[in-house]
Amino acid sequence: MQSEKTTVLEKGQLVGQVQEKTTTRTVKEVTPFGVKLELNLEGQFAGGMYEAQHIETVSAHLKMDGAMDFEAKAIETTTQGEVLVYVARGTGKQTGPTTFSGEAESLIMTQAPRLAALNNTIVTVEITANPASGEVQLKIFKK
Repeated sequence: MQSEKTTVLEKGQLVGQVQEKTTTRTVKEVTPFGVKLELNLEGQFAGGMYEAQHIETVSAHLKMDGAMDFEAKAIETTTQGEVLVYVARGTGKQTGPTTFSGEAESLIMTQAPRLAALNNTIVTVEITANPASGEVQLKIFKK
């Protein structure tokens, strides 16, 4: 009988990276305090345990001082058909005329046996974004 190898993620370990692009933007609300937007993004996840197609929706509140807070929901499908979902909440700030950076905390959920080490894992996500080009990079670390 062959034993299944268990992957253990260490605190601070890089889980993977996402390269994605904004596909749609919707202005949901404009107030004297800022603008609420909804963004849909698509891209690729690459990491040590799997590679996947990444689809994400972000609800963001851009404040007048350049700060923002947001919630994100994502789904990833691996090349083997496994599914992972992410639920995240974070903050960010404008770092240049067309750049933002931010950080989020996210919960990963999956029922894929091969990716069991990721189920109910909390991760920290570092975000770099260029709203002008729609390009976004995510680095995901085990918390």
